[in-house]
Amino acid sequence: MFETQYFGDIYIQPWELISLPFYLLFIYLISNAIQKRKIGRNPLYKFYIWGLFLKIAGGIGFVLIYMFYWHGADTTAYFECCMAMNNLFLSDPGSWFQNEFVGASWEHFYLFNTHTGFPLEYMYFDRQTYMVVRLVSPLLLFTFNSYLLTTVLLDWVAYAGIWKLFLVFSAHYPKRSNMFALAILFFPSVVFWGSGILKDTITLSCTGWILYSIYMAFILKRKRLMYIVVLFTALGTVLFIKSYIVVALFPGLLMWSLSSSIDRIHNTLVKALIIPIILVVSLGGGMYFISLFGDYMGKFALDKITTTLVVTQSDLKSDYYHGHSFDIGAIDPTPLGVLKKFPAAFIAGMFRPFIWESGNAVMLLSGLENTLILVLTLIAIVRTNIVSFFKKLIREPILFFSLSFAIFFAFSVGLSTANFGALIRFKIAYLPFFLCAIFILMKRDDEEAERKLAAINLNRDQ
Repeated sequence: MFETQYFGDIYIQPWELISLPFYLLFIYLISNAIQKRKIGRNPLYKFYIWGLFLKIAGGIGFVLIYMFYWHGADTTAYFECCMAMNNLFLSDPGSWFQNEFVGASWEHFYLFNTHTGFPLEYMYFDRQTYMVVRLVSPLLLFTFNSYLLTTVLLDWVAYAGIWKLFLVFSAHYPKRSNMFALAILFFPSVVFWGSGILKDTITLSCTGWILYSIYMAFILKRKRLMYIVVLFTALGTVLFIKSYIVVALFPGLLMWSLSSSIDRIHNTLVKALIIPIILVVSLGGGMYFISLFGDYMGKFALDKITTTLVVTQSDLKSDYYHGHSFDIGAIDPTPLGVLKKFPAAFIAGMFRPFIWESGNAVMLLSGLENTLILVLTLIAIVRTNIVSFFKKLIREPILFFSLSFAIFFAFSVGLSTANFGALIRFKIAYLPFFLCAIFILMKRDDEEAERKLAAINLNRDQ
């Protein structure tokens, strides 16, 4: 009835499809127990299982599309490396330990053999991609080298960070929890592109843990030592996979971490002056961070930015994107030249591809999503005058964080990406935050009392 499919070194075999319902049942029983235990104290848990299983469904869909439509790509390459790591663990745990915790080197590479299989060299010797392999490969011990089942388990683990992100936003704005559920748990592109064996799945989950840890440790001041450890673990993971995300996070995180101190300042003018000071400090800190961790920054390293812009422009003249590239115009690789491209780069990073730029079904769906995002953005602009906007930025640090992170990230992606395929995937890192910011700006009522109640519920949730 079932045919074994072969793509490189990746199989989908009948036993995986037969085992899938049992894995899903196991996940459901545990998740249902968690939901029942929590929902009495925190009504937000009504979304818990729905969000989890939609994410898992997105992961299964991701596997099927990549295996049967796109015939493999970087996600299956990651898994090939994970299989080699898992085989090494089963045959020689000591050699596995050196590769897992000491790091990549030619000496460690040759600890693999023809029996274990060798990881792909271009992934093994790249810090960012190899970090994904090191994080995912232990899951294969529970899935018997199944690509499909490993994706399901990864989605289950990664969902914890997504859920924590949803709890943080809902604690700040309880009346917007349905909208936040749409932005974080149910938005189609976030569900699909954030549910495969990819860097984006891990970094988005870690970003959720970063925000939740800051909220618990510095805002609510609850279990501070534990959440500071979680914070640095999540930050370290993002640093090793996509360091530039930490740079984009920095200004908003600094503002948010200091928000309780800023709230004690009663002079509005002084508060207003603090924001540009924080921005200047954050910019300086971000530049220092980029120079300090240049080896981990990839194409965003200071000494590679000019090359990145030149390569991006060169890519537009190539034909291997089959008409799926986009052009924001010639870029002068100087600070002023880059700044002049801010409007075009931001629009590209946040709202493209437009519907009329769709070249296939995936791009068409993304175009429809982008139309919705653009309409919501225009509604928020109409409903928020400039004075109330800046008042909200001063008064509500999570809004400042969401906008600064999303706008900077969208600008960077629009500036440094040449094709819609990569753009659609990169967007999931900042899209939930931008949508949440839009929903916050639409808010006209005072939610202070409910916000305090939500914070109490979140405390009880621990």
